[in-house]
Amino acid sequence: MIELSNVSKLFDQARAVDDISLTVATGELCVLVGTSGCGKSTTLRMINRLIAHSAGSIRIDGRDIEQIDPQQLRRGIGYAIQSTGLFPHWTVARNIAVVPRLLGWPAERVRQRVEELLQLLELAPAEFAGKYPRQLSGGQAQRVGVARALAGDPDILLMDEPFGALDPITRESLQNELLRIQQQVRKTIVFVTHDMDEALKLASRIVVMDKGRIVQQDSPQALLAKPANAFVENLLGGQERGLKQAGLLRVDSLMQALARPTSAVTGPRIKATDSLRQALSLMLWHRCSSLPVVDDQGRQVGVLQLDALMSRPQ
Repeated sequence: MIELSNVSKLFDQARAVDDISLTVATGELCVLVGTSGCGKSTTLRMINRLIAHSAGSIRIDGRDIEQIDPQQLRRGIGYAIQSTGLFPHWTVARNIAVVPRLLGWPAERVRQRVEELLQLLELAPAEFAGKYPRQLSGGQAQRVGVARALAGDPDILLMDEPFGALDPITRESLQNELLRIQQQVRKTIVFVTHDMDEALKLASRIVVMDKGRIVQQDSPQALLAKPANAFVENLLGGQERGLKQAGLLRVDSLMQALARPTSAVTGPRIKATDSLRQALSLMLWHRCSSLPVVDDQGRQVGVLQLDALMSRPQ
């Protein structure tokens, strides 16, 4: 869906992006991660021509972006940023409707799309459609920003640290929301963050950048297992890599399953859908070497042993 070939960007002879090549497949959630000033946001903004690239080529669905009218290009690409960029004097509904209206959609189709997206992002249309941005919490405003980015039903969604200014609880909630939405709508998403935990949680593929270049790109599991160099290893958390890797695996991947679910259990227990990192934390806290594993109804469906956690393959 997106192809960058030998792309560079110079600002007054300083190379912000230096000869990078990157392919993002259809339906992939690709996360660009790195320290401040590494070129990740510049790379993102070159895709929809908010910043012009200095060298190389960028193609979307096989078409060179320089051959596409910039306004037409941007209307076909969703864009969500940290500050949301909502128009303060417009209602939530009008903010979401801006791109469909520019695309010339009929009024009834626009209304239906606004309502559909508010429901998708768990914002009750009757409650939120007529509100103004100043009446929203930070998390609600960010949801509206994501809804606006999705409003024109674009194939591609670009997200530049959209959750960076939020508190940890709201941020985690919106990360979960993005994963849920992605399972339903399967957009091609390029997501920029400086937070490696966020990258590991969201990405199907992580692209690590440093000083304008791509240092390594791979799946979260592969990246944790074999970082290319000390920079990537440190970015991944150094000695905490094992915990981060455990955070990507579910309890049911290592538990001993029971032949049939039993009655609800009391005391320390872990859900089958929780992560191995959460299970290890519970074991350390309660000083136990095994945990009953329960389903959403609280019935025991298995047992997780510390030995199984320690001997899991990397």
